[in-house]
Amino acid sequence: MAVGESGVSLADGCLGCGRCVAACPSGALSARGYLVPDRLPEGNREIAVECWKAPPRLPAAGAYAVPCLGGLTASALLELALAAGEGRVVVLVDRSWCASCLAGGSAQPPVAKQLEFARHALTRLGWPQQSLPEIWREPLPVSLMPEEIPVPAEREAIGRRAFFRFLAGKAADAVIERTAPPPKALPRSIIRQGERLFPEQVRLVAVLERLAARRGVPLPANLFPAVSISETCANHGVCAGVCPTGALSRYEDEAATGIRFESWLCAGCGLCARSCPEGALVLDLAPTGDEIMDGQRELTRLPWGVCTSCHERFAARGKSLCPRCEKSRNLAADLFGTILA
Repeated sequence: MAVGESGVSLADGCLGCGRCVAACPSGALSARGYLVPDRLPEGNREIAVECWKAPPRLPAAGAYAVPCLGGLTASALLELALAAGEGRVVVLVDRSWCASCLAGGSAQPPVAKQLEFARHALTRLGWPQQSLPEIWREPLPVSLMPEEIPVPAEREAIGRRAFFRFLAGKAADAVIERTAPPPKALPRSIIRQGERLFPEQVRLVAVLERLAARRGVPLPANLFPAVSISETCANHGVCAGVCPTGALSRYEDEAATGIRFESWLCAGCGLCARSCPEGALVLDLAPTGDEIMDGQRELTRLPWGVCTSCHERFAARGKSLCPRCEKSRNLAADLFGTILA
């Protein structure tokens, strides 16, 4: 896969595993085979999730098959848990083929990160421990593993060329259409920020809200990254300017200016922290605490002042000169201080 100015392009070597979809924080990519049904078949307490390489005769009735376990996103795992209900457990079946699979390359199914988040989120929401999704190891001889990911007959009609167009073309629109619930089911913050939506974030927050409603608890903020800004912040707004999701934004009112943050929008890329000239911003990808997700939060609030030199309004923070005039005065003092003295 290559990403350029014209978009995403796929080489002929694409396996169709969908692992790029799970790795993409924005949900700009989508792949067939991962649509989670609203309701899973009744039957066994365990809902087995198999990869398409598993022999068709093995999965039990009601099993859910996907091209690759590594292509499951955290939101897909949470949707499976929601569809299974609190009395059943979603199990990802490890056939011990991942190390030999062209799409694997690891000893364990490449779904650990997504599974860890799903288990953490369900635990925070009070989901029964015995019903948390988990991996079951049920090895099979590698000789039974097909080299390519076989496409089930009922999905073959889409065709390989059409599949590539779906995966890399207008995938974001497809994800929104297929996975996002109607607007009335979304938090008010999502509706307000609608023009900036990342499809995967919409899907994740939507299923978390449904899970929280099922448990009758509020949605905790610590399921999403947290940001803090120290007193060294000069209010440049660089962090908000480089934020790709709009999680960080500048605000102004009659009394003050500053930076706001909305945790659910944050993709945890860290670009804000790396771009801050003063190093004033800290990104926490595993926050603790018991705060409830309640929309935007003001990280800084700096009162307005009027520069005594240029008479422009600026975020004062107890100073009489704006940053530009202060910089000019300091430069002049460094260059001519001895002469002027």
